[in-house]
Amino acid sequence: MNPIAVYSGSTVLFWSSIVIFLGLAASLFLSLALHRANGGRTAAMLLFLPLAVVLSVPICRVIHWYCHLEQYSGFIGAITEYSTGSYCLPGALLGCWLAAVIVKALGFETSKSRLLDAFAPGAALAVAFIRLSALFNNSCRSKISVTTPLLQHLPLASGVTASTGAVEYRFATFFVEFIIMMAAAWVLLRFFCLRRRRPMKLGGSDGNTARYFLLLYCAAELLLDSTRYDSSFMKFNGFVSIVQIICAICILALLIHYSRISVRANGLCARHWLMWAGWLLTLAATGISEYLVQRHGNWYLGCYAAMTASCALMAFIVYRMYLSCCAAGAPGAVDAAENLPA
Repeated sequence: MNPIAVYSGSTVLFWSSIVIFLGLAASLFLSLALHRANGGRTAAMLLFLPLAVVLSVPICRVIHWYCHLEQYSGFIGAITEYSTGSYCLPGALLGCWLAAVIVKALGFETSKSRLLDAFAPGAALAVAFIRLSALFNNSCRSKISVTTPLLQHLPLASGVTASTGAVEYRFATFFVEFIIMMAAAWVLLRFFCLRRRRPMKLGGSDGNTARYFLLLYCAAELLLDSTRYDSSFMKFNGFVSIVQIICAICILALLIHYSRISVRANGLCARHWLMWAGWLLTLAATGISEYLVQRHGNWYLGCYAAMTASCALMAFIVYRMYLSCCAAGAPGAVDAAENLPA
C-alpha cells in the first residue's frame, strides 16, 4: 500500500513521490552550487539534470523489463505505462553519462568529467532519498527475517504485511542504503572540496569525484542487492544478479583505469601486483559469500559480515590505487572549498 499525501479531485500525490521530488530538488541545488563553484556554467547543469532523468528512467525500465518479463504486457507497455513494474537503478549510470555527453556536444560544457564531478555528491543524495521513499510503500523489504524483538525497528528492520495479514519484520535494505548514501554524499562533498590538493602525477584531476561516487555506490549495491528477494537476474544466470554484475564490472573498470595511470607514473612494481591479487581475493570472497548465503539461508549473519568486509576491502584497494596516482604535497594546490559560496 502506497500512502496518499494529497488527494484532490483527480489529483493524487503519494508520500513516496514527494520524498523522491525533495531528493531530486536537493540534488539539483547542491550540484548547481558545486558546478558554479568549479567554474562551470549554470545552463549546463540546468540542462544536464532534467536530461539525465529523462534518459535514465527508460533505461532503468528496460533493464527491469528484460529481467521481469512476467510483470509486463510487452516492451512497448513497459516504456509507456509506468503505473506497474519497477526500475533497475544502476541503469541511471548510463543515463547520466549520456546526458553529460549530450550537454558537452551541444557546447554548454567543455568537460563532461567536470560536470559529472559536480553532480556526484548530489547523485548520492538523490539515491539516498529514492531509497528513503521505500519506507512509504511496501518495497522496503528483503529476504532476511528479523526475529529478535530488540532489533525489530529502524534502522535495521521494517514491518511488512504478509499475505496472511500478519506483520513480519525484515531487514530494511533500502533504509540502510539511505544511511550509507547520505554518508557517501558527505564524503563526496569533502572529496570534491579537497581533491585539488592531490593533483594527479600525469596531470588533470577532473573525473575523480565522479569515479569515487561510482566506487562507493557500486560497493554498497554489490552487498545490499544480495539481501533483496526481488533482485533482477539475466535469463542465462540465476546466481548473480544483474545489479551485482554491473557493479563488479564498474569497480573493475575503475581499478584498471587507475592501474594504468599508476603504472605509467610509477613504473610496474610489487605494490601493483599485491593490490591486484588482493582485489581478486576480495572478489572471490564476495562470490563465495554470495554462494553460501544462497545455499544456507540460516548463515545470513556470517555470510553478510564476510561480504561487507570483502566489498569494503575491494573499494579500499581501488582507492589506494587512486592515491598512488596522486602527486602528494604538490606545490600550488588549490582548495576548491575556498571557492564554495558562503
